[in-house]
Amino acid sequence: MPFLAVFAQESDNPALPTPVADIPLSGTLPVCYVNTENGAAIVSKEDYINAQIWIDPLGIDGLEAFGSKDAPIATEIRGRGNSSWSGYGKKPYKIKLNKKNEPFGFPKSKHFALLAHAPTQSYFCGETAYELARLIGLGWVPRSYPVEVVLNGVNIGVYAFSESVRIDDGRIEIDEQPENNTDEATIPYGWIVEIDNTEDIPQILVPQSIDSDPDAFISRFTMKTPEIISKQQEDWITDQMTTLTHQILNPDKSQATWTDMIDIESLAKYYIVQELSGNYDAFVGSTYMYKGTGDKWIFGPIWDSEWTFVLPERTGHIWEERIELTGIPYVNYTWIKEIIKFPVFQEEVRRVWSDFYPTQFNKVSDFIDNFYNLTKAGYETNNLIWPDYISNDIHSTYNHLKSNISGYAQWFDKMILSDDFSAIDNVAADSDATTVWYTLQGQRLSIRPTLPASMWKSPAVHPAK
Repeated sequence: MPFLAVFAQESDNPALPTPVADIPLSGTLPVCYVNTENGAAIVSKEDYINAQIWIDPLGIDGLEAFGSKDAPIATEIRGRGNSSWSGYGKKPYKIKLNKKNEPFGFPKSKHFALLAHAPTQSYFCGETAYELARLIGLGWVPRSYPVEVVLNGVNIGVYAFSESVRIDDGRIEIDEQPENNTDEATIPYGWIVEIDNTEDIPQILVPQSIDSDPDAFISRFTMKTPEIISKQQEDWITDQMTTLTHQILNPDKSQATWTDMIDIESLAKYYIVQELSGNYDAFVGSTYMYKGTGDKWIFGPIWDSEWTFVLPERTGHIWEERIELTGIPYVNYTWIKEIIKFPVFQEEVRRVWSDFYPTQFNKVSDFIDNFYNLTKAGYETNNLIWPDYISNDIHSTYNHLKSNISGYAQWFDKMILSDDFSAIDNVAADSDATTVWYTLQGQRLSIRPTLPASMWKSPAVHPAK
């Protein structure tokens, strides 16, 4: 099977696949049981319905039961996500416990998620990107644990039981901006904002231009906290995002005034993880930043890293490769294509990278082995439940990561140390190939150019099971 699951499109068929019935649990992962009140279907992203939940750890070392069949935990549940909700039969869900609790030993909260990862049928690559974020020290990184989910008596496959992005103890620890706040003294803190690529509310639109260009691309900024905003709050956040846009688009890259508003270290770490993992959605959507009392805007946490580690070798920035692979001529990458032109940012990226690579980076290899050994049997069962999706099996994903992640790091190391950080057309990873390759424009390449997704080949060898 080609390694192209991340390019699977949401279905145009309203009759989405349903889980194959009566597939037994693998018995290798904790089992999360969810029973809705009266067996009601979960059909809304807005309206919660009552439910009960319990998690059987199946004797896995270090895990404790969360409730039980005889003493389940009261909760509410609803749908979540955008295309992941509308485009796939395997749905993601939002869990809201009736009181704070600590499943899997996570910090106490009411709010968790069951993430389906339907396009890839695995969150291996995304969780590897999360591990890189942990290793580089990108603040709070959402914790998760793989589970098999039984919903109203039906085995619906492997999910990530995950923390969700929110202000909470052990998550984003800042004072929360009140809804409908009109107090100018407190409006400038307590925000979580997402660089978004879908319509949402509350949301502001900011042209990516400093000269009122009517043809400029529009960036969407969605407020995750607060969720209901006053006119004063809307004016303040619009001024913040517009000011940052103008400062970042300033053609004089020696004037990095935006660093007075954005924490440059968090942005450098965020950029490294996203570029290193090849996350084509970073700075397009699911890109978070937050602001506490007296703080600059801090980038993070990392979220939704499903579209990562796609290619066997890297040849360009994420926005260049996305255009090449999808054929879509332009995607609005908010800010980052300009930010990397600032020498002060380039220097910060090199500084953070030198502390991280290779010593910290090399620790990710053990994580890949451990996650594979934990989930491989569960995902083999999952693919029996959901056979209709274009997806990668867990073994080819493991092979792909083990074979190529070091090359990603070598490419990144060479790219950021090049004379021109922001224009890497002549920078590529080392190759032993003797063939000389050129672009259609006559530019010599140091490695074979990547093939279109339709021509990719599947890894033929699986590791020993």
